[in-house]
Amino acid sequence: MSNSRSLRVFVAEWPENQFFNLAFEEVFYTESKQPTLRFWRNDKVVVIGRFQSPPLEINAVEARDLGIKLVRRFTGGGAVYHDLGNVNYALTLPGYNLSIEESFSVVGSAVVEALSSLGVNKVYYRPLNDIEVDGLKVSGMAACRSHDRVFIHGAMLVSSDISILWKVLKISREKLSDKKFTQSRVKRVTTVNEVLGKTVRPEELYKAISEALSRKLGLEIEWSEPQKSELKKALDLYKKKYATLEWNLKYVDEVRDLVSDEEYEALKEIARPSEKQEKFIEVLGLE
Repeated sequence: MSNSRSLRVFVAEWPENQFFNLAFEEVFYTESKQPTLRFWRNDKVVVIGRFQSPPLEINAVEARDLGIKLVRRFTGGGAVYHDLGNVNYALTLPGYNLSIEESFSVVGSAVVEALSSLGVNKVYYRPLNDIEVDGLKVSGMAACRSHDRVFIHGAMLVSSDISILWKVLKISREKLSDKKFTQSRVKRVTTVNEVLGKTVRPEELYKAISEALSRKLGLEIEWSEPQKSELKKALDLYKKKYATLEWNLKYVDEVRDLVSDEEYEALKEIARPSEKQEKFIEVLGLE
């Protein structure tokens, strides 16, 4: 276990540029010097796992028409839909010798404790990486580890538009056509607000989850902000990786025969930043 006595916690989000959000997520994992917890949100995007083929996961034409983007994350697992009603949490633990399974258990049990404290009943952690409420999935997690750290992040449906989720995520025969790629398992889902019958503010979740994790890890909460060095590295990774078709449309060629020309063009449009999103980068003042 790490010798650090504090859990660094911050909200760091750029919902208007989903590509930068994911670039920062990787930097957050690799550069954090102490146990650190990040909360953030994305606006209208399908995030696919590292080993997934986009045409098998997303209805690209539908997504394009709805103004939904596509970005690949650096961890494995299945495709998820994010909008502003979705809360993401990410934990990096330098110096912790935990297996992926142990990591999921620690974070999953903390999230269950947090939701219970907010009044959610019949909530439980289902191994390997799901949080469910009375049989309905409300949050899923993905993880990775290196020789000196472990990383876990998850997406929680708080007030997301589930009808959009079903429109843009594929659950059709194409998924079964090539077993080489990681497939997203379709499960019945619900939202925190639907379960509680009231609106839960993101800040309430941030507080509940950070407090539950601090107890699990035996660390004091230290509220913080992203460092400029982290932001600069994220900007570099954004340009070289997350804003590129080479990264986001990886594995498309292997199933190109399944993809119509219209769908292929739609994929290229949604898998890179718009001109407006590129201009957003100037606002960061990092260049």
